[in-house]
Amino acid sequence: MKGNWRPAHNPFGRRLSVCTYGVVGMGRIGTAAARRAKAFDMDVVFYDPYQPSGYQFAIGVRRADSLAELMGQCDFVSIHTPLTAETRGLIGAEAFAAAKRGMILINTARGPVVDIDALYDAMKDGTVLAAGLDVLPEEPANSQRRLIAAWQKNEDWIRHRLLLTPHSAFYTPESLRDNRAFAARTAARFLRDGRLENCVNKQFLVPKG
Repeated sequence: MKGNWRPAHNPFGRRLSVCTYGVVGMGRIGTAAARRAKAFDMDVVFYDPYQPSGYQFAIGVRRADSLAELMGQCDFVSIHTPLTAETRGLIGAEAFAAAKRGMILINTARGPVVDIDALYDAMKDGTVLAAGLDVLPEEPANSQRRLIAAWQKNEDWIRHRLLLTPHSAFYTPESLRDNRAFAARTAARFLRDGRLENCVNKQFLVPKG
């Protein structure tokens, strides 16, 4: 075969059915991610102290009692928590110290949930094989961060191991259409019926009358 048109040995390729997929934050999006992983016959485990006991049986996955327990057994860890005082920096040095070596980290939730300075160290020492980040602690990306600087310089050790996207993993024409439609329906429902869903700023609402 000429040039690069040839089969290549991929030492990092894994059959998904022998991998464990971890979900941190089992809300609507985390549950949807878990269901998709199950469709590929992956072993799925989640950590979410706010989900009621027995939730794991309802959707056919396993539950970890602590973040360290989840990190220690997962080949992939996907973050789906909101950003709160409790979750800020949740995936940091302590979590990576408990992690299975060679894991892959995915964050499509909120940037500050992952301590990217700790992630830099974990990638540098091989604890984290690769990472996909759609969100960062500072957006646009802060080139003063060691991880961002190494990625921008395409340093040998990080090449092909870090995927960054600008908070756009959701983006399709259909998703933009749905965003507008859902917002309009939510506003109409509130004006018509007084029923408000998914409100994050109730303290700013002016009472009727």
